[in-house]
Amino acid sequence: MFTVEDIGNEEFALQKRMPKDGYIEYRDKYLTENGLYDEWREIYKRYVFLAQNGDVEALKRALFYAWYQLSEPNWLSGIGSLPDDETRILVDLLEKRLSNKVYDKELEQMLRYYMAVCEYYLERFYPLPFIQKTSASTEDRGRPKLESGKWSYRGKMGEYWSEE
Repeated sequence: MFTVEDIGNEEFALQKRMPKDGYIEYRDKYLTENGLYDEWREIYKRYVFLAQNGDVEALKRALFYAWYQLSEPNWLSGIGSLPDDETRILVDLLEKRLSNKVYDKELEQMLRYYMAVCEYYLERFYPLPFIQKTSASTEDRGRPKLESGKWSYRGKMGEYWSEE
């Protein structure tokens, strides 16, 4: 069995293998030929698996992947296509959580930000009334604010959110 910490360590190691420069064609070819797209996809699947078992941090990280896949070019992020089956599981878990009024301020702020930046990232799964309602809220659509260091050791998601 694995934990979010285990997966986060894998992300850290994988990030070190990402190409740092080069033309789009070079980077894409490198990511494909070296299996990095596949490795990021497997990390996503493991986060979804943990989210199914109640791990809220894994849910947040998987949601980040689902959003980041469409909001950034894959040759920059390393995240290519993600399986719709896992993403369907993810959005169903999130929809259920929100419908049961299980609140998490950080998660809700992420949803609003993700929708503000890339409004179509979950569109193929609509209708998602609770996700759409939470995401559409005009309350603080900026980047989630946490104390310095709170994003450390939170994988690719933490790396993204710690950037200013």
